[in-house]
Amino acid sequence: MNLLLLSLTSLLILSTLLSTDLSSSRGWSLTESLYRLPYDNWRGYEDALSESPVATKTGINVAIYLLGDWLSQTLFAGRGALDFDAARTLKNGAIGAAFGPCVHLYYEWSDRVLPVEVGANRLYKILMDQTLYLTVKCSIYVFVVSLLSGSTPSESGAQVAAKIRPIVTTAWKFWPAVHCLTYSVVPARHRVLWVNCVDLFWNAILATKSRGEGAREEGALGEGAREEGAAEEERRES
Repeated sequence: MNLLLLSLTSLLILSTLLSTDLSSSRGWSLTESLYRLPYDNWRGYEDALSESPVATKTGINVAIYLLGDWLSQTLFAGRGALDFDAARTLKNGAIGAAFGPCVHLYYEWSDRVLPVEVGANRLYKILMDQTLYLTVKCSIYVFVVSLLSGSTPSESGAQVAAKIRPIVTTAWKFWPAVHCLTYSVVPARHRVLWVNCVDLFWNAILATKSRGEGAREEGALGEGAREEGAAEEERRES
């Protein structure tokens, strides 16, 4: 099942990337086609952002949530590419789909309330991101992940209460520096893409951290359980 899912996903990605220039590549050599692919795919992404910003950013969110969860179970955990829980990964993708429009609306609202053209607002935006936004979004994420794992609402609420403080304090060590770039260099239309891409690196840090902690303990919780707790529930800051 995992092999089939991974194969179909890979074929979909490759066909999407390689079919960008099908209508205009007649007579091009292989070298010319490969040279044009990055630019034309980026142009296609820009066009999609202009035509359907919410749908495009939601699609990015879903893709990164799926990829991030798969990487946290495989590469970042030192396991094989097929050694992952497909149901967990798909659930994470569904959460990414639900969060996509919300993230878009948050950044739009943030720019209206605190325009980045005013220099001091960049600091206020980072402060808002790392308090109100971070706490609310991570609380919802942990609650939903717990529910989808079979916990009751009361048990899920207890999970939020137990985990939200370490999640927030850990995030404060990483994300403020990232958001200095988010609100100074990255164009507003590309912030969702930028933050989600950085989130893959963030996920690697959390997975590595949780593996190190698991090695110092006596294995009462398996490495996989620790990573699922840390890398799945702490990872979604943005």
